[in-house]
Amino acid sequence: YRAFAGSGGFGPATPRDPQRQMQVKWGAWQRRNRFGGEFQLSGHSGEAFNTKYRKELEEHPEYRALVKGERAAWWLAVKFCVSNPTVLQMYIDDRVATYRQARKLDPTSPRSWAVSVEPADGGGHCECAECAKLGTVSDRVFHVANLVARAVRQEFPDGHVSLFAYNEHAMVPSIAIEPNVYVAVIPYAFQRTELAPEQLIDAWGKKVPQMAIYDYWSIPDWSHDAPSFDPLVAGPAKLRSWHRRGVNGFLNESTFSGGAMGLAWWLSAKLAWDPAQDVEQLFQQYLREAFGAGAPALERMYRRWSVGYWPTSHELALSFRDVDEAWRLVETDPACAARVADVARYVEYLRLLYAYDTTKFRSEERYHAAEALGDYGWSIYDSAMVHAFRHGQLLARDESRTHAEILQRYDTKNPAAPGWAASSQLTDEQVRARLSAGLKQLAPQDFVVRRYSGKLRPVSPSLPQSASQFAPEFWPSSTQTIDLNIPPGRKSVTLKLAIEQPVRLTLLDANGSVVKNTTLTGTAEGLKHWQEVTINTAEPGAYQLLLWSPKRTFGLQMPLDVPHSLPGWTNSQGRPTPRLHFYVPQSIERVAIYARYIAAGPPKFFDPAGKEVTPMFVDEGRLMLIDIPESQRGQVWSLDKAKCPIEFLQMLNVPGSFAFSAEALLVPEDAIGK
Repeated sequence: YRAFAGSGGFGPATPRDPQRQMQVKWGAWQRRNRFGGEFQLSGHSGEAFNTKYRKELEEHPEYRALVKGERAAWWLAVKFCVSNPTVLQMYIDDRVATYRQARKLDPTSPRSWAVSVEPADGGGHCECAECAKLGTVSDRVFHVANLVARAVRQEFPDGHVSLFAYNEHAMVPSIAIEPNVYVAVIPYAFQRTELAPEQLIDAWGKKVPQMAIYDYWSIPDWSHDAPSFDPLVAGPAKLRSWHRRGVNGFLNESTFSGGAMGLAWWLSAKLAWDPAQDVEQLFQQYLREAFGAGAPALERMYRRWSVGYWPTSHELALSFRDVDEAWRLVETDPACAARVADVARYVEYLRLLYAYDTTKFRSEERYHAAEALGDYGWSIYDSAMVHAFRHGQLLARDESRTHAEILQRYDTKNPAAPGWAASSQLTDEQVRARLSAGLKQLAPQDFVVRRYSGKLRPVSPSLPQSASQFAPEFWPSSTQTIDLNIPPGRKSVTLKLAIEQPVRLTLLDANGSVVKNTTLTGTAEGLKHWQEVTINTAEPGAYQLLLWSPKRTFGLQMPLDVPHSLPGWTNSQGRPTPRLHFYVPQSIERVAIYARYIAAGPPKFFDPAGKEVTPMFVDEGRLMLIDIPESQRGQVWSLDKAKCPIEFLQMLNVPGSFAFSAEALLVPEDAIGK
């Protein structure tokens, strides 16, 4: 089973698409690229059950989950009390009846392979004493799944039920699972276990003979259809990992944006059938067959986006230049020119998204930028370059609090709404004019984005000898990964932690195997109390430490006598970072850094001698550029008092590895050379 779907779907018929042809186009594209499968998974079914039996649930509070000592009020995502025999039988009968109807309509359809028994979304599971006797939340959810599975099998020996391993029931249950229960694991987000994603997949692989994965690949709710997914490295790596682990299906929540994910899904369609195929050869085939003579120019753009797309005037300028060059090279090839024109439509969308994103919140300027962005999204609707329906919903959601008229601009129930008349489909000539205007407006900076790889190596040949020295306090937002290199002769590492809510600690060796997995709890003093935590490693070498506390900050002090690096971080908004050190390779003349820091201002930067250096600020400070004198290249620089609570501070052309001292810093070996 191989499938993806855009968040929010295609929406109802609109004046822009009265026959809903966009859904037809995407369906045809998916079939031609062999998406689909022998079976089809459904999502949450609890909401449908609640709606159907609302009267009964409202009249019988004992049917509803007991949460914090009270029976939950009826609402769409309320859970039922799984130990109540009456409502439990109602649910079993409802699921069997739903499955029976599907089989009656078409017994050979992938939809009739299984019926969903996934609870309503979110938390709120019953906490009554009788439910507690059934075990953990996972035990209870899969207990219900088992009951439905047996009932389905009695009537349909080849029938199945399906559900997610997700949220509070992501963990493998302690009970046995019926053979006709099919599980789709959601390992990379919204899972509350003490396991890293691959560990959770492996744990489920030991429990069930086959399973699917549900993942999130560039959903518009998070990325607004900007490039946010690596189709050349990350996507293939996941598909191959799933294949090795025996996964036989995937359902990925994504976007119906050809601009953001067209290449990624085309490559994934090939690899989903044969993960051993060469990604580079497939990439070249895509470029050659889609863009003809314009392929080299767009290859540059897609490779940059694969490393990482950051919304800066620099990246927009390069993208506009690449598309302009490609378009000029294919002017005598109408089919390739049409495809390049669609890519031009998409990069103009990125320019308007950037313009909107850099306006002041709740300002009149922001309203006009939102209006222009919404109009443009619908004006390129026919190209499928942007998931226009979902993007319009998100834009209205974000702006309607201060600009209520945004909600009415594209009212799907009102053909006379002003937006429909304002967004006629752009012609290629109009797109070319916008491209020319962008070329005049945007100018690139003097740097090249780089990705570094290879084993982590220490920059310094020696470390401080004292094992009693700890770094100043560092406060991650809720999670932190730390790469360690335990020196010869050492068999442990000791950290200091300040904990308010439980912190999960997982130590992995160089092969990704779990060395230690535990949950640390705080004291009555909470974040005011520092406790030492010693982790036994047994052997020297490379390790990775994962610290995670759901949506809660915690304090960390690293020992300075152990080589380490933080491969990115977000920190608690009220607590800026201490001094963090990073490496500038010998070949780098200008360091480029992207950050969306808070109003308190950017970090302070220091050269290897400790002298403060003021960057050049571009794009209202989101892009910071530091010219590196030749004598200070190939050395360790530092930053201080950074506040990045939402997303990583991105090092665009130097390694994104940070340490609490210059001597302890680890960086990828290709940044240092021999």
